[in-house]
Amino acid sequence: MQDDDLIQEAILELSIGHLLTIWDILANKMSETPFINGLCDEDRRALWGLQDICEDELGRIGISPRPKAEWDKLMEAARSHVKNMPIDQSN
Repeated sequence: MQDDDLIQEAILELSIGHLLTIWDILANKMSETPFINGLCDEDRRALWGLQDICEDELGRIGISPRPKAEWDKLMEAARSHVKNMPIDQSN
């Protein structure tokens, strides 16, 4: 890939549980934190863009707002999935 191909889209494969957990971190846990506010505009935009992509994909696959008890149960299952997924720690 040449440097001028940065506009090309990349395809990521994530489980729904992983996607949901990433979206929750970006949308709910990192939003308006000192960490996010301390980033440069380009870095914040990159994270906001990723949050938007995650949210759009969740909606496309049918994950939508629901009553708190149902949402909490869904998030618990997503976190359990992430806790048990294999991670390449060779880096």
